[in-house]
Amino acid sequence: MFFKKFVLVLGFILLIPSLALAASAPVQNLDWFTMVMWLTGGLALFLYGMEQLIKGLMVVAGDQMKTLLAKLTTNRVMGAITGAGVTAVIQSSSVTSVLTVGFVSAGLMSLSQAAGVIMGANLGTTVTAQVIAFKVTNFALLMVSVGFAIQFFSKYNRKIALGRVIMGLGLIFFGMNVMSDGMAPLRDYQPFLELMTQMQNPLLGILVGLFFTALVQSSSATIGIIIVMASNGFLTLPAGIALAMGANIGTTVTALLSTIGKSREAKRTGFIHLQFNIFGVLVFLPFIPELAQFATYISSHDLVQNHRDMAYLAANTPREIANANTIFNLICLLIFLPFIPAFLWLAHRFVPIIDEEKSSSDFNPEFLDHTFLATPFMAMNAVQLELGRYQKKHALFYKRVVNLIQQPNIDKLAKEDLNIQHFRSYQRKILAYLGGLGQTELTFAEQNKYIELMNVVNNLESMLEALEFNIFSVLHMMVQGDHKPSETMVQLVGQLSNEVGKSIDNAILSVANEDDELAMSVIAIKPTIDALIQDALKHQVKRFQATDERLTIFRYEMQLIDGFKQLHTLAKRISRLALANKELKQTTSVNADSQHVD
Repeated sequence: MFFKKFVLVLGFILLIPSLALAASAPVQNLDWFTMVMWLTGGLALFLYGMEQLIKGLMVVAGDQMKTLLAKLTTNRVMGAITGAGVTAVIQSSSVTSVLTVGFVSAGLMSLSQAAGVIMGANLGTTVTAQVIAFKVTNFALLMVSVGFAIQFFSKYNRKIALGRVIMGLGLIFFGMNVMSDGMAPLRDYQPFLELMTQMQNPLLGILVGLFFTALVQSSSATIGIIIVMASNGFLTLPAGIALAMGANIGTTVTALLSTIGKSREAKRTGFIHLQFNIFGVLVFLPFIPELAQFATYISSHDLVQNHRDMAYLAANTPREIANANTIFNLICLLIFLPFIPAFLWLAHRFVPIIDEEKSSSDFNPEFLDHTFLATPFMAMNAVQLELGRYQKKHALFYKRVVNLIQQPNIDKLAKEDLNIQHFRSYQRKILAYLGGLGQTELTFAEQNKYIELMNVVNNLESMLEALEFNIFSVLHMMVQGDHKPSETMVQLVGQLSNEVGKSIDNAILSVANEDDELAMSVIAIKPTIDALIQDALKHQVKRFQATDERLTIFRYEMQLIDGFKQLHTLAKRISRLALANKELKQTTSVNADSQHVD
């Protein structure tokens, strides 16, 4: 983390190429060390403030935002509105994109709906620019002190999060103020002023905004610096618009980097984000002057081309840049929303569906991003999404195992033996991730959810043991001894295994999707399971013969039945864990759910 922030500081220095002119322009003497210290220190405060703001908002509204994303994306228009609204609240298009990718991979949202959400997120993130364009730096330290006091004296997590939001906003404004003071000496530094005149070239402005945003991985940071420069009179409105457009493209680098090692569907989602932002800039590039005029008009100011009055620029340009940024993203959304099928077609052309994707045997976690550990809500959501993925893989594996009872095959059995080890490795990775989550600061409700998830994964491990020692071992012995159960027993075991398989799937999904009905269905099916087991036992008694062959087959059949009985028992435990945590959340929603736990 320290290294990343050190890179961010270097990136800021790279944005001020005028520093490189210091050695060749001894006309004026500037205290470069002090100036760089103020600039980088202000940027650090700004970025830390953004981090605190996002974390606080995620605690206050994160869970509700996840529900909104899952339910209000019935079509592309609703998806865009939801994406804009969610991002406007949590102030992070990256978080919205991550949630969206997760829902796509879990099958809760189509790629078409995801495209609408991502397009809407671009509009929602412009709220950041609108907020920081207000000149409230005089109240920055007051906000910091009030936010800190709320955190220090509060005992409840939501109030602490609210204090974090207020303090984060104060740090953002104070960081901007520090950067502005640090840049003050440049107002009379001719080489820097000449450099700023070159920013009138929109292509140069777009490239600078793109590369800086890609470096710091925060379009909000870039917009903040653009507004700081504009408030000092260094930037004209067209130059600020070009830099903001570059930031729009640069922010897609974060989304693309987050898809490394993820599913191909995640890569397509990131690619759609890149397409949308690039095409938007290309469409608007010839119309930057017109966009500037319109932004000036709605901001109630007169545009003066190539205006040289710094006081004028400082007074009006920050608000105009924020308005232009919002207008640009709104018009792009309206233009491209009907063309989502074309974006999907291009995404599938660049990231085509391959055979491995259709029947993937990859057991590496897809959603367990370690950057989420700093925000427990996001980390737990990632584990739930991973459990949904685990269920899909386990369901296919379980069907193949059941088929081997009817048609034993030594080669297929050996392959499934290897898959058991893959599942064990998969579970260890989920447990390791949960172990990292357990080292973080959790609320009372988060601590209970954490314990639930740990117990669920432990029960999944017990399921693998039941499969290995009560089913796989029997299948191996049956193949080696060329023993076969009776046709009637095969049918009874088939019915039993089918019901048990449904119970396992529903139990895992009840945790992954927080679905009480699925959990209760696992418990409710117990009489059916018991009846099938009794039928199997009656069949055994009727067909019992005191021969070595029949005694051997009897022992194998009983072991198979006992294995499926254990699997259903474990599925019930998982379902009860899900129901118990839900009941606990309901009974402690007033006090314990908000209590802060160290």
